[in-house]
Order: sequence, then C-alpha cells, then structure tokens
Amino acid sequence: MPSRPFLLRWPIDTIMWLGLALLTVIISRETNWDITISSWFYNVAQAQFPLKEEALWSSFFHKGSKNLTIAIWLGMAIFAWREHRYKRAAPWFFVLITSLLAVSINGWLKAQSAHSCPWALTEFGGTADYFRLLAPVPENSGPGHCLPSGHSAVGFMWIPLMYVAACWWPKQLQRVSILVISFGLFCSGIQIARGAHFATHTMMAAAVCGLTTSLCFHAYQLRAYFGTSMMHINSLLRAESTQ
Repeated sequence: MPSRPFLLRWPIDTIMWLGLALLTVIISRETNWDITISSWFYNVAQAQFPLKEEALWSSFFHKGSKNLTIAIWLGMAIFAWREHRYKRAAPWFFVLITSLLAVSINGWLKAQSAHSCPWALTEFGGTADYFRLLAPVPENSGPGHCLPSGHSAVGFMWIPLMYVAACWWPKQLQRVSILVISFGLFCSGIQIARGAHFATHTMMAAAVCGLTTSLCFHAYQLRAYFGTSMMHINSLLRAESTQ
C-alpha cells in the first residue's frame, strides 16, 4: 500500500475538492465573472464568438487535445496490460480506471444539466435565458447539457496522475502536477474562448474529476489496508494452528 502525503489523508483532500465546488457555486451566484470573461471573446458587431468555428481552435486545439487524451489513455492501457503481472502496474491501472470513471461521471452530470452554453444565450446572440448555479430553471433554459464542461474533463481526468505521483513517485510530483493542471487549464481555455463554456463550468469539471479521484483513492487505500490486515490475521492463525 503506497504511503499517503498529508494533503491526501482522509478527509483533507476530499474537503478541498468539495471546497472548489462550493467556490464555483459562490462565484456563479455572487459575481458576474462568467459573463464578463466570456464577453472578452464575443464580437458584438458580428454577434458571435469568432473563435467558435476557427480551424485552429475548433479542430487543432479542441479535437486535437481530445484525440491526444484518447491516444495517451490507450497507450497507457496497453503498457499496463503488458505489465499486469508486476506490482509496478498498479499505479497505471489506478490512473486508467479512475480517469475513465471521472470523465464518465462528469459526462453524466453534463447530460442532466439544464444550463446552456454561452453561445446559446441571449447575452451572446442566442435565444436561451441565463441563470446562475442552484437558481430556479427558467422556462426558456435552452438546450442545456453544458455544466460541467465536458472538454475540461478531458484535461482534468488526469488528476489521478497527481495522486499516483504523490504516493509512488514523490520526486516527480511537481512536474506531474504542473503538466496536469496546465493541460486542464488549456482544455478549459479553449472552450471558454470559443463560447462553449463559462469559467464556472470548467471549475466544476475540475471539482468533479478531483472528487472522483479522491473517493477512488481512499477506496483503494481502504481495500489495501483490509487486504494487508487479513493477510496478517491469516498468518497469525496459521502460526497458532502449527503450535
């Protein structure tokens, strides 16, 4: 069982991710940051987000980052399967399973959401009504399915790598954390600039992926703890039976 750094001890990290979710709600309800930030990328004269269909942003950045994540995940799966007989494969299987679960939960929540994307709202040339997190859903809420950000989860689904680095490869923690957070912010920034998501949509995606990772990590720790305990008990019972 890998050692747990202080910040990953139950329930510290779980509270941190819940705190990020709460902060997201507060920002949505008490500030106008979402509208303000998205307006930076909206062209009033054209009544649209210019980068929405721009090839570099829609194809290379948006689709490219998604395809990169798929390629990395599949490559990791092949490596883990080839090494599955060895203990060194355990961290990779944790990342594979947890990242897939994180992006799936995020996608399910997104599918249930009544919040529409900025480009569908009246404030940005659309027809749907804007409403804040946890506010009553208006009659004209639009197509919805935009909270939390799906593409942000493409980046933040790799948060499990940070947990793995903290426990198995502590010397690489800083590098891994910078890489994961940077990629998550990059994926988030793409969609904010294209008018696909508000900043709070991306923050909530990070919170969902982080919280999923936290719960999976502590479930793994609990399983490992009980597994070690049972092995110790079996050893004691066998020792007593041979006396």
